[in-house]
Amino acid sequence: MQQENRSLEKNNIQKVNYKGIIYLLSLIMVIGIVVLYSASYVIYYKYPEMDFDYYLIRQIVNIVVGLIFMFIIALIPFQKHIKLTPFYMVGLVFLLLAVFVFAPQGGSSRWIDFGVMNLQPSEFAKVFLVLFLASYFFKEDDTKHIGILEQLIIPLGWIMMITFLVAAEPDLSSSLIIFLIGLIVLYISGLRFSYFVLIAIMCIIGVVMLFQLNLLKPYQLGRIQEFLGITQKVAEEGQVDVSLQAISSGGFLGEGLGMGNYKFIIPVQFTDFIFAILGEELGFVGMAVFLFLYYFMCRNLIKAAIHGIYNMAAKVFVIGYAYLILLQVVINVGVVFGLLPPTGVTLPFVSYGGSSMMAFLGGFGFFLSALNDQSRNYT
Repeated sequence: MQQENRSLEKNNIQKVNYKGIIYLLSLIMVIGIVVLYSASYVIYYKYPEMDFDYYLIRQIVNIVVGLIFMFIIALIPFQKHIKLTPFYMVGLVFLLLAVFVFAPQGGSSRWIDFGVMNLQPSEFAKVFLVLFLASYFFKEDDTKHIGILEQLIIPLGWIMMITFLVAAEPDLSSSLIIFLIGLIVLYISGLRFSYFVLIAIMCIIGVVMLFQLNLLKPYQLGRIQEFLGITQKVAEEGQVDVSLQAISSGGFLGEGLGMGNYKFIIPVQFTDFIFAILGEELGFVGMAVFLFLYYFMCRNLIKAAIHGIYNMAAKVFVIGYAYLILLQVVINVGVVFGLLPPTGVTLPFVSYGGSSMMAFLGGFGFFLSALNDQSRNYT
Protein backbone atom coordinates (compact mmCIF):
# COMPACT_ATOMS: atom_id res chain seq x y z
CA MET A 1 0.00 0.00 0.00
CA GLN A 2 2.82 2.38 0.89
CA GLN A 3 4.51 1.65 -2.44
CA GLU A 4 1.22 2.39 -4.24
CA ASN A 5 0.91 5.74 -2.44
CA ARG A 6 4.48 6.63 -3.38
CA SER A 7 3.83 5.69 -7.00
CA LEU A 8 0.75 7.89 -6.99
CA GLU A 9 2.79 10.80 -5.57
CA LYS A 10 5.38 10.30 -8.30
CA ASN A 11 2.68 10.45 -10.96
CA ASN A 12 1.39 13.73 -9.48
CA ILE A 13 4.79 15.40 -9.71
CA GLN A 14 4.75 18.28 -12.21
CA LYS A 15 7.55 19.50 -14.43
CA VAL A 16 9.30 22.49 -12.85
CA ASN A 17 9.79 25.65 -14.91
CA TYR A 18 13.17 26.33 -13.36
CA LYS A 19 14.14 28.72 -16.16
CA GLY A 20 11.68 31.31 -14.85
CA ILE A 21 13.30 31.09 -11.41
CA ILE A 22 16.76 31.50 -12.93
CA TYR A 23 15.57 34.53 -14.91
CA LEU A 24 14.28 36.15 -11.72
CA LEU A 25 17.55 35.43 -9.91
CA SER A 26 19.56 36.82 -12.83
CA LEU A 27 17.43 39.99 -12.95
CA ILE A 28 17.90 40.55 -9.22
CA MET A 29 21.68 40.20 -9.53
CA VAL A 30 21.93 42.42 -12.63
CA ILE A 31 19.93 45.21 -10.99
CA GLY A 32 22.01 44.66 -7.85
CA ILE A 33 25.27 45.12 -9.75
CA VAL A 34 24.04 48.40 -11.29
CA VAL A 35 22.85 49.76 -7.94
CA LEU A 36 26.04 48.61 -6.21
CA TYR A 37 28.17 50.49 -8.75
CA SER A 38 26.05 53.58 -8.28
CA ALA A 39 26.42 53.27 -4.51
CA SER A 40 30.12 52.42 -4.41
CA TYR A 41 31.87 54.65 -6.95
CA VAL A 42 31.83 57.52 -4.41
CA ILE A 43 34.63 55.70 -2.57
CA TYR A 44 36.94 57.44 -5.06
CA TYR A 45 36.19 60.80 -3.47
CA LYS A 46 37.23 59.49 -0.05
CA TYR A 47 40.22 57.48 -1.29
CA PRO A 48 41.48 58.92 -4.63
CA GLU A 49 44.03 56.12 -4.97
CA MET A 50 41.15 53.68 -5.53
CA ASP A 51 39.39 53.25 -8.89
CA PHE A 52 35.74 54.17 -9.48
CA ASP A 53 34.91 50.56 -10.29
CA TYR A 54 36.93 48.97 -7.46
CA TYR A 55 33.93 47.40 -5.68
CA LEU A 56 32.09 46.71 -8.95
CA ILE A 57 34.93 44.52 -10.23
CA ARG A 58 35.29 42.75 -6.90
CA GLN A 59 31.55 42.08 -6.77
CA ILE A 60 31.60 40.65 -10.30
CA VAL A 61 34.41 38.36 -9.16
CA ASN A 62 32.28 37.40 -6.13
CA ILE A 63 29.40 36.50 -8.45
CA VAL A 64 31.62 34.46 -10.79
CA VAL A 65 33.10 32.52 -7.86
CA GLY A 66 29.59 32.05 -6.45
CA LEU A 67 28.30 30.74 -9.79
CA ILE A 68 31.19 28.26 -10.02
CA PHE A 69 30.36 27.12 -6.47
CA MET A 70 26.69 26.82 -7.48
CA PHE A 71 27.43 24.72 -10.58
CA ILE A 72 29.76 22.39 -8.66
CA ILE A 73 27.02 21.76 -6.09
CA ALA A 74 24.40 21.34 -8.83
CA LEU A 75 26.47 18.67 -10.61
CA ILE A 76 26.53 16.46 -7.49
CA PRO A 77 23.36 14.34 -7.10
CA PHE A 78 21.22 15.54 -4.21
CA GLN A 79 21.20 12.08 -2.65
CA LYS A 80 24.99 12.29 -2.37
CA HIS A 81 24.65 15.67 -0.70
CA ILE A 82 22.32 14.05 1.82
CA LYS A 83 24.89 11.34 2.56
CA LEU A 84 27.64 13.96 2.86
CA THR A 85 25.65 16.24 5.15
CA PRO A 86 27.31 15.00 8.39
CA PHE A 87 30.71 15.85 6.87
CA TYR A 88 29.41 19.26 5.79
CA MET A 89 28.33 19.99 9.35
CA VAL A 90 31.62 18.84 10.85
CA GLY A 91 33.44 21.07 8.39
CA LEU A 92 31.10 23.97 9.20
CA VAL A 93 31.74 23.61 12.95
CA PHE A 94 35.48 23.53 12.25
CA LEU A 95 35.24 26.76 10.23
CA LEU A 96 33.12 28.45 12.92
CA LEU A 97 35.79 27.58 15.48
CA ALA A 98 38.64 28.56 13.14
CA VAL A 99 37.52 32.21 13.04
CA PHE A 100 38.80 32.65 16.60
CA VAL A 101 42.33 31.80 15.46
CA PHE A 102 42.52 34.88 13.25
CA ALA A 103 42.88 38.47 14.40
CA PRO A 104 39.53 40.19 15.05
CA GLN A 105 38.32 42.74 12.51
CA GLY A 106 36.18 45.58 13.76
CA GLY A 107 35.97 43.98 17.19
CA SER A 108 34.57 40.68 15.87
CA SER A 109 36.09 37.32 14.94
CA ARG A 110 33.84 36.52 11.99
CA TRP A 111 36.29 35.98 9.13
CA ILE A 112 38.96 33.52 8.03
CA ASP A 113 41.70 35.32 6.14
CA PHE A 114 42.82 33.38 3.06
CA GLY A 115 44.88 36.26 1.73
CA VAL A 116 42.99 36.80 -1.53
CA MET A 117 39.66 36.82 0.30
CA ASN A 118 38.03 36.71 3.70
CA LEU A 119 35.60 33.86 4.30
CA GLN A 120 32.68 34.38 6.70
CA PRO A 121 31.49 30.90 7.80
CA SER A 122 28.32 32.24 9.47
CA GLU A 123 26.89 33.01 5.99
CA PHE A 124 27.33 29.37 4.96
CA ALA A 125 25.91 28.18 8.29
CA LYS A 126 22.46 29.50 7.33
CA VAL A 127 22.23 27.38 4.17
CA PHE A 128 23.97 24.25 5.45
CA LEU A 129 21.84 24.13 8.59
CA VAL A 130 18.72 24.03 6.41
CA LEU A 131 20.27 21.17 4.41
CA PHE A 132 21.24 19.28 7.55
CA LEU A 133 17.79 19.52 9.15
CA ALA A 134 16.07 18.47 5.92
CA SER A 135 18.35 15.44 5.62
CA TYR A 136 18.03 14.61 9.32
CA PHE A 137 14.26 14.26 9.21
CA PHE A 138 13.91 12.80 5.72
CA LYS A 139 17.15 11.00 4.94
CA GLU A 140 15.27 7.92 3.75
CA ASP A 141 12.12 9.77 2.64
CA ASP A 142 10.50 8.54 5.84
CA THR A 143 9.81 10.16 9.21
CA LYS A 144 11.22 7.69 11.73
CA HIS A 145 11.91 10.28 14.45
CA ILE A 146 8.89 10.07 16.72
CA GLY A 147 10.34 10.49 20.23
CA ILE A 148 11.21 13.79 21.89
CA LEU A 149 14.92 12.94 21.79
CA GLU A 150 15.00 12.27 18.04
CA GLN A 151 12.38 14.82 16.98
CA LEU A 152 13.30 17.76 19.21
CA ILE A 153 16.40 17.52 21.38
CA ILE A 154 18.92 16.35 18.75
CA PRO A 155 17.93 18.78 15.94
CA LEU A 156 17.40 21.65 18.40
CA GLY A 157 20.80 20.85 19.92
CA TRP A 158 22.43 21.31 16.51
CA ILE A 159 20.53 24.56 15.96
CA MET A 160 21.59 25.90 19.35
CA MET A 161 25.22 24.84 18.88
CA ILE A 162 25.54 26.65 15.54
CA THR A 163 23.65 29.64 16.96
CA PHE A 164 25.97 29.91 19.98
CA LEU A 165 29.13 29.55 17.88
CA VAL A 166 28.03 32.43 15.64
CA ALA A 167 26.84 34.53 18.59
CA ALA A 168 30.23 34.10 20.25
CA GLU A 169 32.04 35.81 17.35
CA PRO A 170 30.01 38.00 18.17
CA ASP A 171 27.42 38.15 15.38
CA LEU A 172 24.05 38.50 17.05
CA SER A 173 22.11 39.20 13.84
CA SER A 174 23.34 36.11 11.99
CA SER A 175 22.84 33.95 15.07
CA LEU A 176 19.21 35.11 15.31
CA ILE A 177 18.65 34.35 11.62
CA ILE A 178 20.18 30.88 12.07
CA PHE A 179 17.97 30.20 15.08
CA LEU A 180 14.81 31.45 13.33
CA ILE A 181 15.42 29.57 10.09
CA GLY A 182 16.13 26.46 12.15
CA LEU A 183 12.72 26.77 13.80
CA ILE A 184 11.07 27.38 10.43
CA VAL A 185 12.58 24.17 9.04
CA LEU A 186 11.45 22.27 12.14
CA TYR A 187 7.92 23.54 11.48
CA ILE A 188 8.10 22.57 7.80
CA SER A 189 9.33 19.12 8.84
CA GLY A 190 6.21 18.59 10.93
CA LEU A 191 7.41 19.19 14.49
CA ARG A 192 4.62 18.86 17.03
CA PHE A 193 2.94 22.07 18.23
CA SER A 194 3.56 21.12 21.86
CA TYR A 195 7.28 21.12 21.18
CA PHE A 196 7.07 24.68 19.85
CA VAL A 197 5.39 25.72 23.09
CA LEU A 198 8.33 24.18 24.95
CA ILE A 199 10.78 26.03 22.68
CA ALA A 200 8.91 29.31 23.30
CA ILE A 201 9.24 28.85 27.05
CA MET A 202 12.94 28.09 26.68
CA CYS A 203 13.40 31.22 24.53
CA ILE A 204 11.74 33.42 27.16
CA ILE A 205 14.01 31.98 29.85
CA GLY A 206 17.02 32.47 27.57
CA VAL A 207 16.20 36.14 26.89
CA VAL A 208 15.77 36.81 30.62
CA MET A 209 19.15 35.18 31.29
CA LEU A 210 20.82 37.28 28.58
CA PHE A 211 19.84 40.46 30.37
CA GLN A 212 20.18 39.23 33.95
CA LEU A 213 23.66 37.78 33.43
CA ASN A 214 24.83 40.62 31.13
CA LEU A 215 25.74 38.20 28.35
CA LEU A 216 25.14 40.75 25.59
CA LYS A 217 27.99 42.90 24.33
CA PRO A 218 27.63 46.61 25.21
CA TYR A 219 27.03 47.65 21.58
CA GLN A 220 24.42 44.89 21.16
CA LEU A 221 22.57 46.00 24.27
CA GLY A 222 22.91 49.60 23.10
CA ARG A 223 21.28 48.82 19.74
CA ILE A 224 18.31 47.19 21.45
CA GLN A 225 17.93 50.04 23.94
CA GLU A 226 18.18 52.67 21.22
CA PHE A 227 15.62 50.86 19.09
CA LEU A 228 13.21 50.67 22.03
CA GLY A 229 13.78 54.35 22.81
CA ILE A 230 15.36 53.67 26.21
CA THR A 231 18.54 55.58 25.36
CA GLN A 232 19.47 58.32 22.91
CA LYS A 233 20.36 57.55 19.32
CA VAL A 234 23.98 57.19 18.31
CA ALA A 235 25.79 56.78 15.00
CA GLU A 236 24.20 53.46 13.98
CA GLU A 237 20.70 54.78 14.58
CA GLY A 238 21.77 57.90 12.69
CA GLN A 239 22.40 55.67 9.68
CA VAL A 240 18.76 54.62 9.82
CA ASP A 241 17.64 58.26 9.92
CA VAL A 242 19.78 59.07 6.88
CA SER A 243 18.50 56.00 5.02
CA LEU A 244 14.90 57.12 5.65
CA GLN A 245 15.78 60.56 4.33
CA ALA A 246 17.32 58.97 1.25
CA ILE A 247 14.19 56.90 0.57
CA SER A 248 11.96 59.91 1.17
CA SER A 249 13.94 62.04 -1.26
CA GLY A 250 13.47 59.39 -3.95
CA GLY A 251 9.73 59.92 -4.04
CA PHE A 252 7.64 57.86 -6.42
CA LEU A 253 10.02 57.44 -9.38
CA GLY A 254 13.38 58.24 -7.79
CA GLU A 255 16.21 60.61 -8.59
CA GLY A 256 17.58 58.35 -11.34
CA LEU A 257 20.45 55.85 -11.30
CA GLY A 258 23.66 57.50 -10.21
CA MET A 259 21.90 60.74 -9.29
CA GLY A 260 21.43 60.17 -5.57
CA ASN A 261 23.36 62.22 -3.01
CA TYR A 262 22.90 60.23 0.19
CA LYS A 263 25.48 57.65 -0.88
CA PHE A 264 28.04 60.26 0.17
CA ILE A 265 26.66 60.19 3.73
CA ILE A 266 25.61 56.63 4.56
CA PRO A 267 28.78 54.76 5.72
CA VAL A 268 27.75 51.25 4.56
CA GLN A 269 25.81 52.30 1.48
CA PHE A 270 26.83 49.34 -0.72
CA THR A 271 26.45 46.62 1.93
CA ASP A 272 23.84 46.78 4.70
CA PHE A 273 22.05 49.93 3.46
CA ILE A 274 22.17 49.40 -0.29
CA PHE A 275 18.36 49.22 -0.38
CA ALA A 276 18.26 52.85 0.79
CA ILE A 277 20.33 53.87 -2.25
CA LEU A 278 18.00 51.86 -4.47
CA GLY A 279 15.04 53.67 -2.89
CA GLU A 280 16.56 57.10 -3.47
CA GLU A 281 17.51 56.48 -7.10
CA LEU A 282 14.62 54.26 -8.27
CA GLY A 283 11.90 55.52 -5.93
CA PHE A 284 8.87 53.72 -4.58
CA VAL A 285 8.25 52.00 -7.91
CA GLY A 286 11.80 50.63 -8.03
CA MET A 287 11.64 49.36 -4.45
CA ALA A 288 8.25 47.72 -5.04
CA VAL A 289 9.39 46.02 -8.25
CA PHE A 290 12.57 44.80 -6.58
CA LEU A 291 10.72 43.33 -3.61
CA PHE A 292 8.22 41.67 -5.94
CA LEU A 293 11.13 40.03 -7.79
CA TYR A 294 12.24 38.47 -4.50
CA TYR A 295 8.68 37.45 -3.69
CA PHE A 296 8.01 35.80 -7.05
CA MET A 297 11.36 34.01 -7.04
CA CYS A 298 10.79 32.56 -3.56
CA ARG A 299 7.14 31.81 -4.35
CA ASN A 300 8.20 29.87 -7.44
CA LEU A 301 10.87 28.04 -5.43
CA ILE A 302 8.24 26.93 -2.92
CA LYS A 303 5.80 25.92 -5.69
CA ALA A 304 8.56 23.98 -7.41
CA ALA A 305 9.32 22.15 -4.19
CA ILE A 306 5.68 21.32 -3.42
CA HIS A 307 4.55 20.32 -6.90
CA GLY A 308 7.74 19.38 -8.70
CA ILE A 309 10.02 17.55 -6.25
CA TYR A 310 9.24 14.09 -4.90
CA ASN A 311 12.18 13.58 -2.52
CA MET A 312 11.07 14.89 0.88
CA ALA A 313 14.53 16.00 2.01
CA ALA A 314 14.94 18.02 -1.18
CA LYS A 315 11.41 19.39 -0.84
CA VAL A 316 12.01 20.60 2.73
CA PHE A 317 15.40 22.07 1.85
CA VAL A 318 14.08 24.13 -1.08
CA ILE A 319 11.17 25.47 0.97
CA GLY A 320 13.50 26.29 3.87
CA TYR A 321 15.97 27.96 1.50
CA ALA A 322 13.21 30.13 0.03
CA TYR A 323 12.14 31.20 3.52
CA LEU A 324 15.76 31.95 4.40
CA ILE A 325 15.97 34.39 1.47
CA LEU A 326 12.68 36.02 2.44
CA LEU A 327 13.70 36.23 6.11
CA GLN A 328 16.97 37.95 5.29
CA VAL A 329 15.27 40.36 2.85
CA VAL A 330 12.65 41.27 5.46
CA ILE A 331 15.30 41.91 8.12
CA ASN A 332 17.53 43.97 5.80
CA VAL A 333 14.65 46.09 4.51
CA GLY A 334 13.22 46.35 8.03
CA VAL A 335 16.49 47.88 9.24
CA VAL A 336 16.59 50.35 6.33
CA PHE A 337 13.05 51.51 7.17
CA GLY A 338 13.80 51.75 10.88
CA LEU A 339 11.44 48.91 11.79
CA LEU A 340 14.30 46.84 13.23
CA PRO A 341 17.55 47.79 14.98
CA PRO A 342 20.72 47.87 12.81
CA THR A 343 21.90 44.29 12.36
CA GLY A 344 24.55 44.14 9.63
CA VAL A 345 22.46 41.70 7.57
CA THR A 346 23.12 41.71 3.83
CA LEU A 347 20.52 41.91 1.06
CA PRO A 348 20.76 38.50 -0.68
CA PHE A 349 22.40 38.50 -4.15
CA VAL A 350 22.79 42.29 -4.02
CA SER A 351 24.90 43.56 -1.09
CA TYR A 352 28.66 43.59 -1.52
CA GLY A 353 30.30 40.51 -0.01
CA GLY A 354 31.84 37.30 -1.30
CA SER A 355 30.72 34.96 1.49
CA SER A 356 27.06 36.01 1.31
CA MET A 357 27.03 35.69 -2.48
CA MET A 358 28.70 32.26 -2.41
CA ALA A 359 26.41 30.95 0.32
CA PHE A 360 23.15 31.99 -1.32
CA LEU A 361 24.24 30.89 -4.79
CA GLY A 362 25.37 27.62 -3.20
CA GLY A 363 21.85 27.21 -1.86
CA PHE A 364 20.54 27.69 -5.40
CA GLY A 365 22.97 24.99 -6.49
CA PHE A 366 21.32 22.54 -4.06
CA PHE A 367 17.96 23.43 -5.63
CA LEU A 368 19.30 22.65 -9.11
CA SER A 369 20.84 19.44 -7.78
CA ALA A 370 17.43 18.39 -6.46
CA LEU A 371 15.86 19.05 -9.87
CA ASN A 372 18.60 17.01 -11.57
CA ASP A 373 17.91 14.11 -9.23
CA GLN A 374 14.21 14.47 -9.97
CA SER A 375 14.73 14.19 -13.72
CA ARG A 376 17.12 11.24 -13.37
CA ASN A 377 14.94 9.18 -11.03
CA TYR A 378 11.35 10.01 -11.84
CA THR A 379 11.16 10.67 -15.57
